[in-house]
Amino acid sequence: MKQLNEKVAVVTGAGQGIGKGIALCLAKRGVKVVCTGRREAPIQQTVAEIEELGGQGLAMTCDSADRARVEEVVKAAVDTFGSIDVIVNNGQAIVPSAPVEDTTYENMLAAWESGTIGSLNYMQAAFPYMKEQGEGRIINFASATGMFGIAGQLAYGSNKEALRGLTKIAAKEWGQYGICVNVVLPGAESPAAKAWAEKFPEEYKKQVMLNPMHRFGDPEGDIAPVVAFLAGPDSCYYSGQSVIVDGANSIMP
Repeated sequence: MKQLNEKVAVVTGAGQGIGKGIALCLAKRGVKVVCTGRREAPIQQTVAEIEELGGQGLAMTCDSADRARVEEVVKAAVDTFGSIDVIVNNGQAIVPSAPVEDTTYENMLAAWESGTIGSLNYMQAAFPYMKEQGEGRIINFASATGMFGIAGQLAYGSNKEALRGLTKIAAKEWGQYGICVNVVLPGAESPAAKAWAEKFPEEYKKQVMLNPMHRFGDPEGDIAPVVAFLAGPDSCYYSGQSVIVDGANSIMP
């Protein structure tokens, strides 16, 4: 079984926030990281920071809904670094909030294509390589928005719950090949959270104080190390699980 520092990972949405934190965290642990995103400049910056750390990275623009491009990314990972061991499906389009009756087809499609369908594209593209080598790690990203049914978030939340279903079914089917599939539900100081804080500072402070730790998680310091565990050899019997990393914020009173 490969050690973490022998692995190659693809991290989607690696140009900012949680995705960037994960890419840097994995690189510090010796993982070779393919950073993807829809905009080239941010992922190039992430790779530059990886190289400054002495790590190895590759930047490739990709819309995860584009299956042909996803196949190219996975093949490039294998051609460049020799294997594909870890897929981190972090990327997700954020769509406008709306009540159920006003949610548009276009917003539903945008959320699902970038989330559930995009994640499935990467999973299916990596599967033949992982099956052949007899091990692999897939880490998807969901949200408490879907788990607890946050009003106004139908497109985003329903997509995130579908990702949890996808994770459990893939874990059942692919466990025989040594492939572990898990899903992380983070509570982090993401770019979206920071933008929300700037727009609604009082509500932001209220939500921070409701967290038992009185803070939101740091992408690299709090969320990414959990992903590193799920990507490594110590998680070889841990699969099909929803891992909530939010400082106990989601525990109901």
